[in-house]
Amino acid sequence: MRMPSPDATTIARRIQLTDDEDKQLRQLSQAEHLPEDVLLRKWVLDGLAYTRLEHACVLYQRGQLNLSGAARYANVGVEQIMRELTRRGIEHSPSVEQFADGLETL
Repeated sequence: MRMPSPDATTIARRIQLTDDEDKQLRQLSQAEHLPEDVLLRKWVLDGLAYTRLEHACVLYQRGQLNLSGAARYANVGVEQIMRELTRRGIEHSPSVEQFADGLETL
């Protein structure tokens, strides 16, 4: 998990959990040997990365982003976005321009 740089501004967020969800969080925190706040941060960051990848694929499929744009949007390399598009059954034959842009992204 990436930690914020020492000069980064952090913002506290508050969430509400049911008693059962809180119990599960405590159990997972103990099992992972991580404080609850670190575990919650990890899940949020994982969720953000997944959602950006999801959106990048949708925007690429709609023609709103090219391969390199989708990779930048998802904060991944062109090769990874191509693998993800293939996994989802989305065609992704790059044009010469897209291929050149992708090389710059690498």
